[in-house]
Amino acid sequence: MKSSGLFTRALRPLFLTAFIGVSSAVAADRPNIIILFVDDLALGDVGVYGCPDPGTENIDRLAAEGIRMDNAFTHNVPCSPSRTALMMGMYTQRFGKFGLSRGVPIPDDKPTLAETLRDAGYTTGIIGHEKWDIGKWDQGAMDRGFTESARQPPRKLNESGDGNASWYLDIHGNYLTETEGDYALDFISRHGKTETPFFLYYVPLAIHTPLHEVPQKYLDALYPDHEGEYESRQYLRATLHALDVQIGRIMGKLDEMEIREETLIMFSSDNGGELRAGARPDPFRGGKGGPQRSNLQWEGNFRMPTILSFPGTLPQGEVSDMMTSTIDFYATAAALAKTPLPEHCEGVDLMPILLGEKEPDAGRILFWNTHGSEVARWKEWRIVRFRGGPWRLYHIDDDPGETTDLATEHPGVLETLVAKYDAWLAEMAAPARPVRPPEELLPHTAQGRQARKPFGYGWITVEEWDRIKDDPTEWSEIHVREMILRSETDE
Repeated sequence: MKSSGLFTRALRPLFLTAFIGVSSAVAADRPNIIILFVDDLALGDVGVYGCPDPGTENIDRLAAEGIRMDNAFTHNVPCSPSRTALMMGMYTQRFGKFGLSRGVPIPDDKPTLAETLRDAGYTTGIIGHEKWDIGKWDQGAMDRGFTESARQPPRKLNESGDGNASWYLDIHGNYLTETEGDYALDFISRHGKTETPFFLYYVPLAIHTPLHEVPQKYLDALYPDHEGEYESRQYLRATLHALDVQIGRIMGKLDEMEIREETLIMFSSDNGGELRAGARPDPFRGGKGGPQRSNLQWEGNFRMPTILSFPGTLPQGEVSDMMTSTIDFYATAAALAKTPLPEHCEGVDLMPILLGEKEPDAGRILFWNTHGSEVARWKEWRIVRFRGGPWRLYHIDDDPGETTDLATEHPGVLETLVAKYDAWLAEMAAPARPVRPPEELLPHTAQGRQARKPFGYGWITVEEWDRIKDDPTEWSEIHVREMILRSETDE
């Protein structure tokens, strides 16, 4: 998937004239910032990235009102390390987080993006605690920089009585994706017209499997003439469409409040899609799963649909082919907040590059080491090896499906990139071990794999969280579910 350059040549002179002056005005005002970080969304499942299927019209509109990044990567995979890298703005391996490694602490002496923006005077809100997925048991979102949070609705228990819970349906049968959308509109409504800018970290569960809980109306919208059983991919598309509708509602609320031009939206995905569910990584290959996570090693599990939309400041409907990473979100947000970037951050402020004020680093190299996949990306080249096998070399521009290993044809390129990868790996810390919570908290923290989070309905402030966080009867899913059901029975 090639583009003719950072912007089309014909528009670049006009773009520079029109937007460089606007940049200073926006910087003085410090815009609102929204990060939409989708779960398991393959690049080829989005319309503007070549998907022939309907269902992502609002994501496509986001691209039409912004810049589509065609060479953008999630910084680590799968979900927990990718989210940790974004929120910390750095390689997670520097503090020992290799692979999923849930429960491995994030550094106490390095501020998260939420902490940096909070200290810069932003109201910081999170929607989607299920996908915070960062740090150890006492490093939840409310412990690391968010001033308010949407409570996680307690999930409906399966009717089988086996004690397992639904993924998307709460105890009243409400669909989580819609509930999260309602939360987003409420947050924007309350903070969009205040003197304090806001940072909203919207991390929906969608489109994570299982997908069969999606409401029928979304299936009907995409497949009005369907009869009989649905295929896995139809459920996947309907689940994505449900999320797309919420994104449209968010954009509509920003328009309604006349703050769309005061708000930067950064959109991406944590890792590739679930291939067993019919995810479409085209023109690349790869995604979640496979024997020993073998699907993970390919380009399609790292290269993500990524959009920056900031009407009135960034151009609209343009395409950038510069190499970017989700760690760049931290650096970009800090610059717009007019606050110093913490020393530990390794990302790049994208705004001056996208505004034509600075040239991208053509020599940038990105590295990954996760679940047996070792990877480096530089220009059009990609080296990869899986679980100690031989290094392979691919020319991604000519061979996006990674079908032809060019290691023997270009030994110099391979040797150079392997040497750079080895030097990077030598800088990293030894793999760290997860930190378990006290035994009494294990049932309330997914056996120590998740940070504690507030269950219930409505919003909670950090002050309220600090008051209740040491008492799981006040916040855990088990207790809140029982509390709500008991109160409804009493009524």
